[in-house]
Amino acid sequence: MWTELDQETPLVGLGHPPGGFTHGQLGSVLLAELPFVELTNLRGEPGSPGFLAAVLDSIGSELPTTPNTVATSADCCAMWLAPNEWLLRSTGAQPTDLARRLDAALGRQFFAATDQSSGYSVIRLSGPHARAVLAKGSPLDLHPRAFGVGQCAQTLHFKTSVLLRRLDLAGQEAWEVIVRRSFADYAVRIMLDAMEEYLGPGVAPGSSSH
Repeated sequence: MWTELDQETPLVGLGHPPGGFTHGQLGSVLLAELPFVELTNLRGEPGSPGFLAAVLDSIGSELPTTPNTVATSADCCAMWLAPNEWLLRSTGAQPTDLARRLDAALGRQFFAATDQSSGYSVIRLSGPHARAVLAKGSPLDLHPRAFGVGQCAQTLHFKTSVLLRRLDLAGQEAWEVIVRRSFADYAVRIMLDAMEEYLGPGVAPGSSSH
């Protein structure tokens, strides 16, 4: 298994401080890379009680079956992608070998669990202007009346396919952006450009103010 010592994040060209690349001001908009997040793509039959029960036992929550919704447990977030497909995101500090656990729990059932951790990057935008930054490049209506906490959606941010998840960080609006690793550098550079008008002078890329 790959470890943090074996990997560099795709944002290494923007700077590689411990904990990942950050830029911005929390009072305006703050971009933070969340490096080495464990992600697992799961496919299966939502009409099968055995499938649903095994997944519940493995991740601690039921799979969301309503389109573009999220279900969370103590250490996992399940995001709906399609009627028979979900992205599972570990929320714990340590890898949990989720794909292997699902393989063991689901046995001979019709399913596929694939570790996607090395194929994607996870970026978080937070602050009062986070939504405005995303709205510059997304065709979705991101207003809370249309896209609330507990929802997710696959969309474009400029020319990059992303998965968006709306967050609530102690009352602070925030968004998680999951993007293919090969597009992460481009996606973040576009976000940095979109953030510029909301940041004060002297905030250089790779810096942050909390």
